[in-house]
Amino acid sequence: MMMRFSKLATVLICAAAVSACTIGGEKGNPTTAPPTASSGSDSAGSLPARPSSLKVDSVDACKLLTADHMKQIGVEVATPRQMDLVIGQKSPGCRYSGVGGFGYTVGTVTHNGVSYWIEGSGNTDGKVIKVADFGAVEITLKGGTGFDCSVAIDVADGQQLMVSYIPTTTTEKNKDQSVLCGNAEKAAGFALATLKTLK
Repeated sequence: MMMRFSKLATVLICAAAVSACTIGGEKGNPTTAPPTASSGSDSAGSLPARPSSLKVDSVDACKLLTADHMKQIGVEVATPRQMDLVIGQKSPGCRYSGVGGFGYTVGTVTHNGVSYWIEGSGNTDGKVIKVADFGAVEITLKGGTGFDCSVAIDVADGQQLMVSYIPTTTTEKNKDQSVLCGNAEKAAGFALATLKTLK
């Protein structure tokens, strides 16, 4: 658990400081912790069955939010990054930024699926949700408000598409955590829709 938090802390410090690093982070309020996932595929436990497999091995995360998507969520620039999203190895990703006091990151994790977030951690809460027709986990850090919110989508066995919303101004950080997570979920839906067209 401490190793997982160590990884998460790195992500959070960098992402929350979009100013300092541009990697997808997970920070947030306590939410309900879902049941522990059973062993097996990432669809096990409380995650709904995956409707199809959308592998992200060679996907360019900077192409997952189209120009129209970027306009809808208020960002203007897409910058490729290597991100520390899940312990074990860096993941290719993209930092989407603008001038609105917030940003987004989109990362493609190929070495660990979303069950990683629901196996239990003393420092994060993972709430099982659905993004379109795919199971996903909303990830927040326990014990705070106004922090990042991430959504990890169960796209394939051992793989996840991870989207984070990162507030960078006091105005954004003062918004209810549910609003921040709603922003992450909206962008995750856009990224998933694009991913489906690539397969």
